[in-house]
Amino acid sequence: MPGQSNRNVSDGAATRARAAATGQRGIALLLALLTMVLLTIIVVEFTFSTQVEYRRAQGWLAARRAALIAEAGVDLAGEVLAQDFRVGSTDALTDLWARELPPIDTGNGRLIVRIEDEQGRFNLNRLSAGATSIEGKRMQTLLGALQLDPALVAPLSDWIDHNQDAVGGAGAEDAYYTTLKPPYTARNGPLLSFAELALVKGFTPAIVARLRPVATVLPDPAIKVNINTAPPAVLAALDVRLADQFLVQRIVERRKTEPFTSVASLRALDGMQVFSESDLDRLVTFSSNYFRVRSTGESGGVLQSAEALLYRVDVRIQVLYVLTRRGPNIAGADLSAPVPINDAGRLGAARL
Repeated sequence: MPGQSNRNVSDGAATRARAAATGQRGIALLLALLTMVLLTIIVVEFTFSTQVEYRRAQGWLAARRAALIAEAGVDLAGEVLAQDFRVGSTDALTDLWARELPPIDTGNGRLIVRIEDEQGRFNLNRLSAGATSIEGKRMQTLLGALQLDPALVAPLSDWIDHNQDAVGGAGAEDAYYTTLKPPYTARNGPLLSFAELALVKGFTPAIVARLRPVATVLPDPAIKVNINTAPPAVLAALDVRLADQFLVQRIVERRKTEPFTSVASLRALDGMQVFSESDLDRLVTFSSNYFRVRSTGESGGVLQSAEALLYRVDVRIQVLYVLTRRGPNIAGADLSAPVPINDAGRLGAARL
């Protein structure tokens, strides 16, 4: 019937319209969900990037602050050395600069400083006189005391001397170093730093580490050893008459309570009369000009360090060089209980 047919057509059109509207709402809902997911991803990524940049900036700031604290430790050490000279011209292990102070609370972080007398060590640049010189013999004695091969004197003296003549079979000049990968040439001049020793034939990292407490690199090969700070092995290497371990022990024990101040005070020690005043004056000194400073700064859990060589003339301090690096350069220090900076000097004075 015509009326019924028209109603059916109208109902079908309405059903299709409702279905189309429902489909459009579903698509709109799906697009809304996708948009929310994308916005969530963008927000999370932005938040993560912001946190990463914040932590990076925080870490950089802490590292920079720790580095500045470590560098300030070098300045503090210089002031300590200047004040020490005002107290007296003799340098000994009983002086304030030689004591192991606890970590210092600076207000912005913590600081640890150690000062070491470089003139209490054997200056490797003494070997400029050659492997067969008296200095070469002293170095051989020192190596023997450390249970190292005395033949290492040959390549070291070759590195320092001004010729291309290798000393015996153990020596080494450019003919040896240019065959290495990468090749390089011998300095044929004074060592500029202790680290340079690693370039010399036979000086492995283990050997260099063994030498560090007893050897140094100073610009003047004529610098004398400080009798008040030299390790026993260095003292024994100075002269065959000091090979007597009991005599060296007497020197070490005496200087713990009463540092030597002159040749006369040293000769007064039992057993030292075998030396003339001129002998001792040629061998040793009682004060020092060169000091090594190791300084570690901590801030926000970040450790930075500085190592410097200081040259002191009277109360004037000259920084010859400063080396900085990440991490600590003082082993075994307890950072858990720092003292206020105003109390550091009082604690040092109490540790006499």
